[in-house]
Amino acid sequence: MTIKAGKTTFSRVKESDLPLLHRWFNTPHVSKWWEIDGKRHPSLDLVKKHYSPRISGDERVDVYLIIHDGTPIGMVQLCKMDDEPAEKANFGLDRNCAGIDLLIGEADYVHRGLSSGIIREFLKQIVFKEYDVDRCIADPYVKNEIAIKAYKKAGFKYLRTVWYEKEGKREHILCIDRNEIVNDAEKVGANQGR
Repeated sequence: MTIKAGKTTFSRVKESDLPLLHRWFNTPHVSKWWEIDGKRHPSLDLVKKHYSPRISGDERVDVYLIIHDGTPIGMVQLCKMDDEPAEKANFGLDRNCAGIDLLIGEADYVHRGLSSGIIREFLKQIVFKEYDVDRCIADPYVKNEIAIKAYKKAGFKYLRTVWYEKEGKREHILCIDRNEIVNDAEKVGANQGR
């Protein structure tokens, strides 16, 4: 299957999307890196328990579907790090920033070179447009070379490596600043106006 770069949009995850997330969390390419409450292959009930508070707004983590040319292919979750003070301290962050996690759930869309463009679009359309933050961070597991490569290709820079107590592993903290995205968007807009 040939996948070409296309239009990427984002929509908030709803309760009716949770079976889709459940399926994605149980695919081999996702379960290798993602756990929910310590489970690599979570049940639908566990996915609902974990994500329903985020959907209702009871937990301050926003979750979005990634829609590629009209097809849901993955999800991104986003939080302001000030809402996660223990993680912010653990990651050594001293600025007003957001944190994101991304997964491509549909196997046909994995390893197609789409992730870095999706990340850039999410930064432009959501993170730096709707959130009052100066920086965005990602914290991939140090062995997840594919994710690290995608974030770096999207413009993230290595900040440091930390031991993430909550998950019991080493993670790279990668970051990108608002001005790198805003300036990029302004350049594109100026070039289109010519």
